[in-house]
Amino acid sequence: MKMLAAVVLSAFVALPALGQAREYQGARLQAPDATDQIIVRWRSGAKATLSAPTQRASKLTGRSGLAIQHKRSSSSNTDVYKLDHALNGGELQAVLAKLQADPDVEFAVADKRRQIQQIPSDPLIANQWYFLSAEPAATHTDEAWDITTGVANTVVAVLDTGIRPDHPDLANDTDNDPSNDKLLPGYDFVTDPRMANDSDGPDPDATDPGDWVDAADRGTSFFANCTATSSSWHGTRVSSLIGAKSNEGFGMAGADWATKILPVRVLGKCGGFDSDIIDGMRWAAGLQVEGAPTNQNPADIINLSLGGDDDCSAAYQSAVDEIIGRGTLIVASVGNDGIPPGTPANCENVLGVGGIRHVGTKIGFSNLGPGTDISAPGGNCVNDGPPFTDASPCVYAVQVAIDTGTTVPVAPGHTDRVTRPNFGTSFSAPMVAGAAALMHSVNPQLTPAQFTTLLQESASPFPTSSATTNAICRVPTTFVQGAECICTTVTCGAGMLNTAAAVSAALKPFGVVQSTATIEPNVAVNISGGTSFAAPARAVTSYQWSVLNVTGATPTIADVAATSTTVQVNGNSRFTLRLRVTDDAGVTDDTDFAMVTSTPPEPQTPPASSPIGQSSGGGGSFDWWLLFLGLLPLALPGPRRRKVVNGSAGRSHRRRRREHFAE
Repeated sequence: MKMLAAVVLSAFVALPALGQAREYQGARLQAPDATDQIIVRWRSGAKATLSAPTQRASKLTGRSGLAIQHKRSSSSNTDVYKLDHALNGGELQAVLAKLQADPDVEFAVADKRRQIQQIPSDPLIANQWYFLSAEPAATHTDEAWDITTGVANTVVAVLDTGIRPDHPDLANDTDNDPSNDKLLPGYDFVTDPRMANDSDGPDPDATDPGDWVDAADRGTSFFANCTATSSSWHGTRVSSLIGAKSNEGFGMAGADWATKILPVRVLGKCGGFDSDIIDGMRWAAGLQVEGAPTNQNPADIINLSLGGDDDCSAAYQSAVDEIIGRGTLIVASVGNDGIPPGTPANCENVLGVGGIRHVGTKIGFSNLGPGTDISAPGGNCVNDGPPFTDASPCVYAVQVAIDTGTTVPVAPGHTDRVTRPNFGTSFSAPMVAGAAALMHSVNPQLTPAQFTTLLQESASPFPTSSATTNAICRVPTTFVQGAECICTTVTCGAGMLNTAAAVSAALKPFGVVQSTATIEPNVAVNISGGTSFAAPARAVTSYQWSVLNVTGATPTIADVAATSTTVQVNGNSRFTLRLRVTDDAGVTDDTDFAMVTSTPPEPQTPPASSPIGQSSGGGGSFDWWLLFLGLLPLALPGPRRRKVVNGSAGRSHRRRRREHFAE
């Protein structure tokens, strides 16, 4: 659950709005389609007195108030019935509850229609084990596709090396209908022409020209410390995991079939400057950046598969604060060095993603520790290599789209498991961004904090043992944790990404508790759940307030079923305040707060020798007291409040970043 940290408030000051706690209660599919059929099983002996089908139908009609007709019998004690009209949501649940209350009825359930599972026709889907559900660490994205495959008004910005707009898995259609386009108009923020490699400066063309570094480059002082490497096509790789065109019979599938990709080029040859990355982050969220046009398609989610090894600078944190304030979720990979996460993953309120192997252990190269909020597959080979062969390929590589050129672009292609196996936390992050995009498609009201909370709460638990290692992951301090190890929630985040569970959780109502009352001893405090909300096409229909785990004075709630009410505690007490909201599909959500109230101490007069409270005339007194109202953390925290180190602007603003990936 997400809770607020303990706070101390002076008496007679306004109580700030209370934060939100979440309780995940398992994966749920969407509410069923409207149905006019039900299935009823009768208890043993019921048919002796209700032998005729018309008698049984008449009994159900009397119970429900609907005209119910017998359709057929499926066994000696089970019948299928036809309702006089189709029902859905809360109305359907109410009818079933009435029938279930009949002592002759063993159960009454909706007779719902089912569809074939949504597995895309893309020929490479068989290699995309991380989207399927067979492996322990797989994300169950295939199960999420039974709920939604996304919507076109979700925008995910990919801040990276740019994109290959000619790749068939990402290319826009030629039908002159922008609504069918996969790629939105992006922007190139790489300011240094040596890194840009495209003969110009910032402009509206986010095409990736290649980011290779060769011996000639390394012979210059600017690239002397860079590694010689072929072009990575890194932005195309990342984008394809989030939103490759899917179910069209070509290439690979993306996590979200319909989402729009906003390409923002911030990396070139040997990385990119912080200043360019920060400008790109702000522009992607719809904030104004000097010299750049206004972004007409602000991102709902920003993916950052890049970073460095130092602490979050004031420049990054300031940008993050602005972006989060606009309602945009930021997802970042934690890095590939077996050390603590670096910038920007370690910035406050950035969702940091670590890498795990197919069995759920930390993949050797992944960074770990505070700043890692959740983990997702990062790719691994199991077998030794390279070299890999057709007989012995890299078994659990991550399939992505690339260009086949080693320097300049040549032709679209995909990575494979022999010559170009793909892995790294750069590809863990877009799996989480893709999951968030699917969540956004079913509930666009979610805030960044709510996205993070639901992703964490719905995550699958890490395995507690492994056939390949006995090592327990430790937070690296003076050492490098560069080998496989068994994850804990301290080292690898809340758990393993479960996209299906996260999307189901996004369909739940979301309880929000607020208060604007002043705090005084023995005074009723106003509390409200009025800003709670349900998923689109659903509505919150009931509110239920309660107190749990009371130690000391028992709190009093004026109206436990009201949207807004008051709570009063006459004395010292520890308790949990709970708001349960229920939507019209009968789905509930609990929001909990652990609370402590304490009677203020008696006013104290300092000794005469004390300077406190003395006036120039002497003999003065200092009358004061504090009322402590603590909102104490329970079970699972929400987004971690991470340390922010304010480095010098000169050190942080012009540091080159390298992208997180390994091949």
